[in-house]
Amino acid sequence: MKPASARRSASTVAIVLGIALFAGVNWIGSRHWWRGDWTSSGLYSISDTTRKTVAGLTKPVRVTVFMTRQSRLYQPVTELLNRYRSLSPKIEIEYLDPERNPMRAKALLQEFEIRQNTVVFRSGDRKKYVEESALADFDFGGAMGGGAPEIKTFKGEEAFTSALLDVTDSRVTKIYFTSGHGEPALDGAERGRGYADIKLALERQNRAVAAWSSLGKADLPGDASVVVVAGPRTPFLEPETAALTKFLAGGGRLLVLADPVLPGGASPPADLGLGGLLASYGVRLNADIVIDPEKAIPQVGPETLIADKYGSHPIVRSLASESLPVVFPLARSVAKTEKPPAGFVQTPLVETTAAGWGETSLTKLDEVKKDPADNAGPVAIGMAVAPSDEKKPGARLVVFGNSRFIANGALAQAGNANLFLSSVAWLAGQDRLVGIAPKTPEQASLSMTRSQVNRIGLAAVLGMPLFAVLLGVWVWYRRRD
Repeated sequence: MKPASARRSASTVAIVLGIALFAGVNWIGSRHWWRGDWTSSGLYSISDTTRKTVAGLTKPVRVTVFMTRQSRLYQPVTELLNRYRSLSPKIEIEYLDPERNPMRAKALLQEFEIRQNTVVFRSGDRKKYVEESALADFDFGGAMGGGAPEIKTFKGEEAFTSALLDVTDSRVTKIYFTSGHGEPALDGAERGRGYADIKLALERQNRAVAAWSSLGKADLPGDASVVVVAGPRTPFLEPETAALTKFLAGGGRLLVLADPVLPGGASPPADLGLGGLLASYGVRLNADIVIDPEKAIPQVGPETLIADKYGSHPIVRSLASESLPVVFPLARSVAKTEKPPAGFVQTPLVETTAAGWGETSLTKLDEVKKDPADNAGPVAIGMAVAPSDEKKPGARLVVFGNSRFIANGALAQAGNANLFLSSVAWLAGQDRLVGIAPKTPEQASLSMTRSQVNRIGLAAVLGMPLFAVLLGVWVWYRRRD
C-alpha cells in the first residue's frame, strides 16, 4: 500500500473512532451524570435536610415558575429547581415565561391569582405560593443611582423545601376567628377593617379558616388548631373566657390581637374581659397607646408607628434578618405581669425604641408628651408565651396590642403579613424551621477603560482569525518539506 493511501486510511479510521468515542461518552453521560457547584458560597449546593425531604416524597409535586428570563432571580431559581428535580422523579417543573407564552400566563393568573416572579408548588388540591420576597433579600443601594438592585442573600432552598413540606402534608390546620364581639368580618372587603385579605393569605398556605361564635358555647370546635381573637369591640363574657381557658389548658393555641380602648361612657373594660385569662400566662394588656417619635410616620400622627426592634423568637427571626419593619396603627403595649406563673416563658416579639413609651393619658391625645405616669420605653407591642420546657407539649399564646395591622389594605405593608402568618405557623407548630441558611451570591465585577475594551474587541475580531491563518501557513510549510 502506498504511503499516501495508508495515511488516508489511518486518518479515516481515526476520525471514525473519534466520532464513536465522542458518541459513546455522550451516551454514557446522558445516563450517568453529576451536578457540581463551583460557586465559592455554595449557592446551589443542596443540604442533607432537602435531600431527605425530596427522597421521601410519595406524591407527585408540580412546580410552576412564573418568571421572565430577564428576571433577576430566574437563573438561581431554575438552577436550584433543576437540582431538586434530579433528586426525585416525583417533581415536575414548568417554566412559564409570560412574554413567550402570554395566553398560558393569563390563564395561570386567573387560576391562581398570583403576581409575576412567583413559584407555585402543587400536589393534589394543595398549593403553596413562593413569591419573590421569600426567595431573596435585595440590596437597593445601587438602585438610588439608577442601577439594578443586587441579590444580597438567596433563600430559595429554604423556601422551596418548606413549600414541599406544606403541599405534601396531609394534615389540615383549622384556624377559627372569634365573632360576636364586633370583630371585623372574615369575608369583609372594607379597607382598613375587613379580614378578606388575611383569610385569603391563610388559605393560600393550605389552612382552613372559619368563624366561631363563642357566645353560649362551652367548648371550642374539636378540630381547632389555632383560635384567633382579632379586633373585638365588646368584652368577652365569663363563659367564653372559660371555654378559651379550657382550650389552652388542653394544649390549645391562642392568638390575641386587641386594640386600645379609649375611655368613654359606653367603652368596654380596658382588658376586653381577657385580663384574667392572659394574666394566668403572665401577660398583661396595658391601658395605653404606644408612641415612638423616632419611628413615627411623617404626616400621619405619632400614634401610627413603624416597629423594627425584634426579639430572638422564631416568629420574628426572618423579620429581624431582613430588617423588615411592621406598621402598627394605634397600638397598645403588652407587658409581663409582675409575678408570671411558673412553667411558662414570656418573650417580647417586637418593641419600640428607647425613646418610645406607652401614653396613659387617653383623654388628652391632642397633645401627647412623655411624663412619669406613662409606661416607660422601650415597650413591647407583641409577646409570645410557651412552656419553659421546650420538649414538653403545652399551651402556646401570642398577644399583640393591635389588630389593624392585618386589616385589608394594611396587610401588604412592610412585614405585616409576615408577622401574622409566622405567628399562626408557630402556634400551629408548623413554622418549618428547616435549618437551611441563606446563601450569599458572588458579586463579581470587572472594570475596564474604553481603550481596554477596544483592544480586546480588536484582538477578538482580527487577532484570532489572523492567528489561525498563520498557524495554517506554518503547518503547510512544514508538510511541504
